[in-house]
Amino acid sequence: MKIVAISDLHGQFPKIPIKKFDILCICGDIFPLEIQDNTLECKAWLLKVFIPWCQKLECNNILLIAGNHDLFFEKSTYEEKKYMFLGTNIHYLENDSYEVDGLTFYGTPYCHKFNDWAFMRSDDHLKIIYDLIPKNVDILLTHDAPYGTSDICLQEIWWNEREHIGCIPLRDAILEKKPKIVLHGHLHSTNHDVELMGDTKVYNVSILDESYDLEYPPLILNL
Repeated sequence: MKIVAISDLHGQFPKIPIKKFDILCICGDIFPLEIQDNTLECKAWLLKVFIPWCQKLECNNILLIAGNHDLFFEKSTYEEKKYMFLGTNIHYLENDSYEVDGLTFYGTPYCHKFNDWAFMRSDDHLKIIYDLIPKNVDILLTHDAPYGTSDICLQEIWWNEREHIGCIPLRDAILEKKPKIVLHGHLHSTNHDVELMGDTKVYNVSILDESYDLEYPPLILNL
């Protein structure tokens, strides 16, 4: 099975380096920054730009979660979000699972708080949300990075203090639930090579750097 994983598009689309593959995992922050607060423009972009781009890919299943800049998704009901993708191969995940050929995927968009963005919650609230992650997950899609792996920014930028800035409740959930693989974004310019959290492989799959320039290629996994 060939899996391609990306995150933090912010309205930009990467060149996928392989033509045919089985699953595309998108770990949030899909909408362009300039329209992220405008519900009508986001809906139009989703229907006229994002979904058509996805449908041109030679891919069997696309698994999508939201991110902290995807305010449109937080304002929509769960039923509305599922309805938007009816008739496509795009499966929106928000604290739920999807199985493909015996592999169990689980997706959650929630992040720890640092500002007033979408899907951001207190650590106590996040513990309740992450407790919903089942223990039989093969690939976990999160927007936030778990504390301690791929969560130190490597780009020279004014706010970078070279410290771990990931999510502690997510780290705790991963150590307890033990998914085989975690795919995340949110922190653009941290290490994009595999890191280990216990026995779990963790990958940052953001395609942009901190300046919102296309910098990183999509991750390709052959399972």
